[in-house]
Amino acid sequence: MKCLESLRQGLPFELVLFANGLSFSESFQQYLSTYPAAVQIGSSDEQLSPGAARNKAMLLTTGDWVHLIDDDSYWTAGYWDSVKDLLSDPHFEVIGGPDGPARPMSYFQESVAIALSSPLCTGVTFARHQGLGRSLVPATEEKLTSCNLWIRRDILMDHPFSEDFKSAEENFLLRALEKENRRMFYHPRLKVGHFRRKTLGSLFRPTLGAGYWRSRLLKSFKGSGHMFWLPSLFVLLHLIVLVNPGIFFELAKAYVLIVLFVSMGLSSRRNSFFHFPLVAFLHYLIVFLYGTGFLLERLGYKWK
Repeated sequence: MKCLESLRQGLPFELVLFANGLSFSESFQQYLSTYPAAVQIGSSDEQLSPGAARNKAMLLTTGDWVHLIDDDSYWTAGYWDSVKDLLSDPHFEVIGGPDGPARPMSYFQESVAIALSSPLCTGVTFARHQGLGRSLVPATEEKLTSCNLWIRRDILMDHPFSEDFKSAEENFLLRALEKENRRMFYHPRLKVGHFRRKTLGSLFRPTLGAGYWRSRLLKSFKGSGHMFWLPSLFVLLHLIVLVNPGIFFELAKAYVLIVLFVSMGLSSRRNSFFHFPLVAFLHYLIVFLYGTGFLLERLGYKWK
């Protein structure tokens, strides 16, 4: 609801919703009946892969641009003023921006948001979660996120989302567009608020999956994305404890100190200093899970 209310600043537009293996409640349908936009609803009785659901939803669109936004994200104040002139410029084909912390969030959610904005945690993709710079810049797939993405409709019609991926289908598409030298851009002011996972347990499968499907993606685009191997190397470094525990614990102490100092700095910058212990732990957990997912794919595990 917060997502849909925030979009009002960009009216008029057509709103396309796809119920993927679920149904909308009566109260929500009542809300949509009064929403000041042309509403198109698609659905599937069985849950489709994200790419398949997106492709079906795309068939309901008619505009020049398609904006992808997650239901747990929302436009921040001034979002439309920052993007509307860009959409009228024929030079741009793909435009995106960061997903920052939503308001309000719990202590745990806020800590996740802070950790994700750290290059030490999310590597080359950290700009997805933190406004980088002050002006529009050319973008690669690593800077763009599907919860805050504009793509020209004719491109989407020619480049449907991969239906084999259960995650990272938008990364596959963006990597393909990057290979075609499409005009892709990132603007730090195009910021959406994004609510994060509420519990520690809810982080496990999505983070494992992120690593797993990134490995699948790299197999499709050979010779690129070497930095995404680093989390899996981090996981393998744990095996040093079996060979030389002394070296392992020295490395562990150095890592803990670095992560603590980085977490303190990031938490202070967000005026959330006392989040730093959890932020530090999340640095370790997210990287470890991501690297494990990556290795599982390389070892032949079949994701279900």
